[in-house]
Amino acid sequence: MLQHHRGKTINLQLGEKEDLLMLNTAIETENQIDSYLNHPHTVGLSTETRKAYGCVLKGHLLKFCEKAQVVSLDSGFENKMEDFVQYLLSQDANPYTIQHYLTITKFFLNKIGHPVKHTYKIPRDAKRRHDLKHQKRWFSDHDVARCITYHFESMHTRNHLFVRVLVETGARVNEIAHIKIGDVSLSKRTILITFSKTVPRPVFFSQETGVFMGRIFDGLPEDQADAADQNLFPGKSRIYKIIVAMLQDLGLKSPGDCRGPHTFRHYTATYLHYVKNMKLTSVAALLGDTPETISSRYLHPTAEMLQSEVERAFG
Repeated sequence: MLQHHRGKTINLQLGEKEDLLMLNTAIETENQIDSYLNHPHTVGLSTETRKAYGCVLKGHLLKFCEKAQVVSLDSGFENKMEDFVQYLLSQDANPYTIQHYLTITKFFLNKIGHPVKHTYKIPRDAKRRHDLKHQKRWFSDHDVARCITYHFESMHTRNHLFVRVLVETGARVNEIAHIKIGDVSLSKRTILITFSKTVPRPVFFSQETGVFMGRIFDGLPEDQADAADQNLFPGKSRIYKIIVAMLQDLGLKSPGDCRGPHTFRHYTATYLHYVKNMKLTSVAALLGDTPETISSRYLHPTAEMLQSEVERAFG
């Protein structure tokens, strides 16, 4: 008996019921997953989100369903969630990765009309190790000072400028990548963030940063009518590569850690609130986020910052 699957013709001998069941299982579950991934609402999501969904649903969930002979993804899958956890553990996924994969899986099941209730509790030892690693992730004042004084071998003025803009504005990498010449006011030392996943807003840079900004502007051709629509900096992926290379050269990034351009946003929020005593609402307005998000995700006071707070408290 001939059976078609994933573009291949498989020859199944009569009586091979187990192989046929696994094949039919793969076809049914894969159709459900493909239908979701190809839905207009999913296609409209960001590239990174679609990649994450595809990795989890086709790279892990589908393989688990084939192995566990899950015929269809429905509300009954709730009874298989713990088995799915064990499968992910067998693939050497760490607890936080598993938690992330399960969140995507539950979101997917909910979207196809089969919500499941399942809570995965991260083991205490794993949480302790993660928290310790997380504590060491954030930049200190000294780390940022080294980044600000770093000399780039090529395109130094431009690269040095967007390091300064990252530090002083707390803007997201993609926001900085979309800054246009016309968004910058040298006289007011202001940049209007027009491309944002939250809200457009003004951000501000220091007088010293204005010097480097002026050098960029001085290099623009005077007769170029559309200069205002030119991007000031390279694209998001290029900025990421430049920053990561700088951090590695400075010994501030090791394999496996998550330090990168976005880490400066965390530093800026923390510095403004803890060192400069800026109100949380003002920090949130500057970074284009809610005070709740800033408080829960972005404030990571270093030991030096807390020590200054204690010394100030004791006079």
